[in-house]
Amino acid sequence: MRLICEKCIRECDFPCAALDTLSKVYSDLKTESKLEIIKSLRKELSLIDYEVADDLRELGEKIISSMPELYIIRDYDIKIGFIRSYEAKRDKGRQVNADCRKVNSIYTAYLPFDFIVTFYEPNTYYMTENQKKILMLHELRHIGIGERGLRLEPHDIEDFKDIIERFGIEWNGFDQEVPDILAGGDNEKENTKQKGKKKQGMATSRKTNKNG
Repeated sequence: MRLICEKCIRECDFPCAALDTLSKVYSDLKTESKLEIIKSLRKELSLIDYEVADDLRELGEKIISSMPELYIIRDYDIKIGFIRSYEAKRDKGRQVNADCRKVNSIYTAYLPFDFIVTFYEPNTYYMTENQKKILMLHELRHIGIGERGLRLEPHDIEDFKDIIERFGIEWNGFDQEVPDILAGGDNEKENTKQKGKKKQGMATSRKTNKNG
């Protein structure tokens, strides 16, 4: 297809030099610069940053009904909203794959949820379905109840150890085979024996990959 300038009166068989130059300039721009340009045009382009995610809600409901450790959510009928973010998130230089937040203060008057679980699409696009199931379990385990009612539980040493023992230290890394925690039976135990094959890059993964 012929490339010509909009107001060019010539009809030649060669690409337009002006368009060629603009294309090269755009290709040379840093990714960060491109993202800033797109971000500034989000309103004009009707782009969204967050959306209600029915697929994540369905996944969350399956995890809640299947995992014994999430009995609090079932027994107390805790309401959870599930959101997908198209904005990446970082915390202290580390990539955040997902997080769980408690709905506080006046927001409870407007939102019919006790907690919000958010998956950050730019940080989780590479994950397999089985990895996302584990990530969902990880976030739902933040939900707890204390003397003053519902609260957001920090992951303590035992919880961290449990996740590592069950799924391996790099369960959320690229190209990792992890068990299907919804498969039931001894499938999870059998598959967790496959962990630990890829040890290179562990330190990098710990520094750059984080779950809420």
